[in-house]
Amino acid sequence: MVCDTSNYHINVVVEGCPYSLQLFDPDSEIEQEELSLLLQSERPDAVILMYDIGNFESYSSIEDRYRQVRHTLPTVKCVLVANKLDLRIRNPQQLPLVTIEEGNSLSEKLRMRYFIETSGVNLRNVDDLIDQTVKISSPALSEINLKFSRRKRGRRDCSLM
Repeated sequence: MVCDTSNYHINVVVEGCPYSLQLFDPDSEIEQEELSLLLQSERPDAVILMYDIGNFESYSSIEDRYRQVRHTLPTVKCVLVANKLDLRIRNPQQLPLVTIEEGNSLSEKLRMRYFIETSGVNLRNVDDLIDQTVKISSPALSEINLKFSRRKRGRRDCSLM
């Protein structure tokens, strides 16, 4: 199986500091060996693990994915994201959804650095997710000393997966 990843590059400013973010979106069907190779080659500063609040299988797979990440990068910062928050707002009674309490519980169980619910449809909380993930990953914005490469124009590179 070939690892199909989407690759995004965005520039953001967090607390007055410009950052260049490289975002990798691995195929959800990626196998353990392929994920390990991808994590080793990209060496992300943070990993965002995301599930769909309308899909309990997606939620249930987070623990396995987390173990895969930890096996390869035991000290990388991990963030948990519940996506499709718009489902909770649009259809409050129609669909069985993963609750925010279940998300918080999983986040605490796995000792995630941050948990948030987002919506890609209306971009709700997406800026907060990016800001918090950069803060968690950045030595300038947190107490944790991580390696960052400096680029010209004072931009810092931050790789998120």
